[in-house]
Amino acid sequence: MSNEEANTNFGGNRSCLPPPCSRIPAPGSRLPGPPVSKAVGSVECLPPPTATRPLAPLRTHHSPHAGENMSDLQTKKPLGPPRRTPSRGGLRTRSRGLPSSSVRGRGSGSSGSSRRGSDSLDEDGTRAPLSPPRKPASRGYSSVRARIRVRRGRPVMQGFANVGGVFDVAKGEELHPQLIRMARKSGQLNLSNRGMAEVPDKVYHIHEMDAEEAKKLTMGMTMDGSDEDRWWEQSELTRLYLSSNQIGSISPKISNLLSLQVLDLSDNCLTSLPSTLGELTCLHRLTLSHNRLEELPAGAYLLPDLRSLQLDHNNLTALSEDLGNLNVLEYLDVSHNSLTEFPLSIGYLQRLTKLNASENQIKELPPEIGDCFALQQLDLTHNQLMALPKSIANLRKLEQLYLRHNSIQILPPLHGCTSLKELHLGNNFIKELDADQLSYLTTVNVLDLRDNQIDDLPDEITLLQGLERLDITNNNLSTLPFHLGLLPHLKSMPLEGNPMRLIRRDIVQRGTVQLLKYLRSRVSAPINTFPGFENSSNDTNVLMDNRSLPDKYQMKSTQTLTYNEKATEIPDQLFENASEAQVRAVDLSKNQLTQVPDKLEMLSRHVSEIMLGLNKLSSLPSWVGSFQRLQFLDLQGNQLKDLPTDLAQLLYLREINIAANRFEQLPACVYEMAQLEILCAADNQINMIYVDGLSKLKRLATLDLHNNNINFIPPPLGNMTQLRSLQLHGNPFRVPRKAILDKGAHEILDYLRSRIIDE
Repeated sequence: MSNEEANTNFGGNRSCLPPPCSRIPAPGSRLPGPPVSKAVGSVECLPPPTATRPLAPLRTHHSPHAGENMSDLQTKKPLGPPRRTPSRGGLRTRSRGLPSSSVRGRGSGSSGSSRRGSDSLDEDGTRAPLSPPRKPASRGYSSVRARIRVRRGRPVMQGFANVGGVFDVAKGEELHPQLIRMARKSGQLNLSNRGMAEVPDKVYHIHEMDAEEAKKLTMGMTMDGSDEDRWWEQSELTRLYLSSNQIGSISPKISNLLSLQVLDLSDNCLTSLPSTLGELTCLHRLTLSHNRLEELPAGAYLLPDLRSLQLDHNNLTALSEDLGNLNVLEYLDVSHNSLTEFPLSIGYLQRLTKLNASENQIKELPPEIGDCFALQQLDLTHNQLMALPKSIANLRKLEQLYLRHNSIQILPPLHGCTSLKELHLGNNFIKELDADQLSYLTTVNVLDLRDNQIDDLPDEITLLQGLERLDITNNNLSTLPFHLGLLPHLKSMPLEGNPMRLIRRDIVQRGTVQLLKYLRSRVSAPINTFPGFENSSNDTNVLMDNRSLPDKYQMKSTQTLTYNEKATEIPDQLFENASEAQVRAVDLSKNQLTQVPDKLEMLSRHVSEIMLGLNKLSSLPSWVGSFQRLQFLDLQGNQLKDLPTDLAQLLYLREINIAANRFEQLPACVYEMAQLEILCAADNQINMIYVDGLSKLKRLATLDLHNNNINFIPPPLGNMTQLRSLQLHGNPFRVPRKAILDKGAHEILDYLRSRIIDE
């Protein structure tokens, strides 16, 4: 037979295949290599593969099902490499290019059902079990499989802080069970930034069981198991965050969440809200910023416990008169809308502390705005206001008033705003400052008058003694009053954009400090003749020294009088302000005081801490003993040799520091301070320890006597077992040795007790 005929018979007649015995090795033998033909016409062995015959496609491990043709099977990709299964004689493999029927024995079935139901037979008649067919991978959570791992039947996140990245609900899918469990456990559900077009219905029924959960509960599989959250440990949903999505509407079912306290719907596409919103009686904070709302439903004005309402960046044109029903509202933000007026009922918001109505079209404020007595911050920037009602003066707690970018021509009447700290009037049409109005702004720290039409600053500008920043950029000023440089706290005064004629340009460009210095140098009249300086010294240097004095407001907030300026005298005004502020601590250290200021006695009723260290004091007045509340007294780094006996009246003193002075022995008054816990007398000239006096101090825990002239340590000191710290280094005594001193107070006391001789 020619090669061409052999190839034809091999491809078209399967009966010409070599018998199985020539291809299956005997038991115990190795798999042979490719068989070598003995003769051209022999059919006992396969001929070597040639290029003229293409190999058959790789076959799957199962036969075609009923209704499946061979062409469909041949196009399917193989599920893996050729499978090998163990047999009695060794390994059995399937050859590429050969039909599966040629590998099986003739007695084995060829149908797919018989192959799935029974094992295949080897040539010796034994059965070799086939591996079960692979199931196609589930695609239900294909995006999740790469992000989580299943442990004990529960998904476990790996490396993802944003749960939304794992449990995606952007395509309208139901909430993932893990999200539901987390919300039920914490009472908080965060679905922000998911790209959702609508809220999943499960959110409104977060605590209701679906069919699958009911089935598990009935079967008792998970509800009582340790791997699942127990239903009796669930928390009511109190916080719901749905911001930064594409939500166009909210279902009326929102009323199901009766325990909701925080609802954030900002940055969405909402055009309306359901009226059932008013049934959320526990709601504290409602955020609706950056939406497309044109009005609020009536139910939104019926929330009895609403404290914060944010409606900025919407399309609101009016607010309902029902706004007054929100009588516990504390924060209202309606900025960046199209409002033209406020409802008259705004006067009922008597707990309102912050009101932001900037970026609107408001032309006039109702007089009822003066009834918001708790208002502290009012922002009306970028509106069309020409004036403010007189009732604005009733806002006695108002601290910040923003009126920039309006059409105001005169200063508003603020004579009753005694707490005002910041007044922003930039970008208006103010031409002059009323001297009478300035007299009511003495508490203002920041005054913004930039981009107006002011021609002259009145002399009364210095009535603002607490002024720290004065912005008069881009006005019509040609000069400044020279006594403006006398303001003690002024730190910033932008002046650019003014046609200055009497002040050189180079001086203006040097900055505020040099400008104020120049203005002070031009002052010729006595200082006490200028407004605001009637009670001041005529000496400019003394006045400038007082610039660093803390005011009573600062001392009242810190409860501390601090003055560390290397001064030889302390201004009396400082103590008067401290007395009014009822300070608790006085720090006059790091000065050059030679005696304690007499005005300090004014603070004896409230002060609990006095720091007079690092001065040049040689004595202490006896009236220091009248500070009945004193607990800490610092006198280190002075020239003291003794303390007055009246200090024994300091019954509540817990710590005294007399280090680095000139004491030769501990003052007798120290032994009478029964509550003393810390006594520091290091770096003195003390030459003895009076144990009988120290033994009266039952609470003494720290005794520091290092670097003195003590040449003998009395052994009875070891009986003071309450000591936790005992410093004796740097003294001329020989015992205890340094090795014992280094071991601490416990070893020192033990050593001293061991040296006590019984009488």
